[in-house]
Parts: sequence; C-alpha cells; structure tokens
Amino acid sequence: FAESLLAVGRGAGIDEFILVQWLAPLASEAPEFIVAVLFAIQLKASAGFATLLSSKVNQWTLLVGTIPLVYSISLGAPGQMPLDSRQIQEILLTGAQSIFAVAILMNLKMHLWEAGCLFFLFAAQLVFPEIRLPISYLYFALAFILLIHHRRQWGPMIREGLLNRKS
Repeated sequence: FAESLLAVGRGAGIDEFILVQWLAPLASEAPEFIVAVLFAIQLKASAGFATLLSSKVNQWTLLVGTIPLVYSISLGAPGQMPLDSRQIQEILLTGAQSIFAVAILMNLKMHLWEAGCLFFLFAAQLVFPEIRLPISYLYFALAFILLIHHRRQWGPMIREGLLNRKS
C-alpha cells in the first residue's frame, strides 16, 4: 500500500512527505471516520466522539510509543531516533493540536466555533506549510485560554477519572 501510494504521488508530482504524513493516515483512518460520521447522522454524538477519541488515544500511545521501540530493536541496542527539523515541527504540531482538542473537550461539549477553529487551523497549515510552527504556538495559546476558561471542570474531571479508575 505504502509503496503504491508513493509511486502514484511521485507520478503526480506530490511531495512524498505530504503523502506519508497526510494521505496514508487519512486512508488508514477512513473506516473510523466513516463510523463516526454514521453515528453523527444517527444523532449518536457520544458514540461518534468515542470512536474518534479511542483512535486518537491509540495513535498517541500504542503507535507513536512503539516507533522508538522498533527503531531500537532494529539498531540492536537502545537508541534515539534521529529527527530532522520538519519531523520535529510535525510532532510539535500534532501534540499542540492534541492539547487544544483536550482543552476543547474538557467541558464535554464541542461548539461549532471550536470545530471551525480546528478545521481552519488544520487547513491553513496544510495549505501553507511554512506556518506550521506559528500555528503550533497558536494551538498552545488557544489551549491555555480554554484550559483557564474551563478551570472549574478540572476538579470534577479528575475526581470522575479517579472514581472510574477504582471501579
């Protein structure tokens, strides 16, 4: 799949990094997205969110956490993965997006303006890759503002998490 995707991209003059970073994940995550959309159409927003959130948690824990482990295994010894500046920016951007998403969902609601903001910032950095670093900082700033705004939810959220953990 990956080699075919890269071959088609090369033929169309599309940057390989963009293909690997954006198109391949969209293709592999399409089933989860379709399920979430079907839940939304059926007015089962909680189930749709749960589908997308479980996917994101899986990506950030199992998948991202496994990459350095596999790299070290391939080296035959523990080691650090070398990352170039573009890869570092992508990791920073993805982390900033995730923190902003957590800040949005802290009150267990998502407003249209919040969804629009996520979409606009994502589209802007996709169309104008040179602004990825400033967009990352903007995500962090917006997350900070929302975290302060939702500060009253922190205690109940932590207590609820602790209670669920004990069950």
